[in-house]
Amino acid sequence: MRLNVGHMYNKAIGSSHEVPVDIDEIVVDDLSIQALHSVVRLSRTREGILLQVKTGAKVLTSCVRCLKEIYLPVETEFEELYQFMTRHREEEDLILPNDGYLDLGPLFREYLILATPIKRLCDSNCQGLCVVCGADLNLTTCEHQSSEGSQSVTFDQETH
Repeated sequence: MRLNVGHMYNKAIGSSHEVPVDIDEIVVDDLSIQALHSVVRLSRTREGILLQVKTGAKVLTSCVRCLKEIYLPVETEFEELYQFMTRHREEEDLILPNDGYLDLGPLFREYLILATPIKRLCDSNCQGLCVVCGADLNLTTCEHQSSEGSQSVTFDQETH
């Protein structure tokens, strides 16, 4: 997911440009993303180029109750400053590459993961898994569920 920002290097400070980013499907490291729709605003600053991003996508994750894989809609906004190469910089600073292309994949991955809810459910009525045999109780019933006092596994509840 590379974006050409080289045209902004010689622009006047304060100049800005918006770029739509629409991708049907992409895998960034370990994260599968579908229907990525973003607007990236590039602003030339004294230090470099400021990226301001509004994005929405569906990220592949799993339900915390039944472990079924689901694409969950996620929206987030973030900004990052890519700095021109200088002598005085911190190790964590993002540096503008000489070729003018930014790889936005890792940045989008990080912010989409941070925006993904911890309690991810395939459905608000998800029944989870049987604690004894592991059956998906959304699809079937098992003999353990008819016994008195048995419960399904729901990883969002405390079990001691």
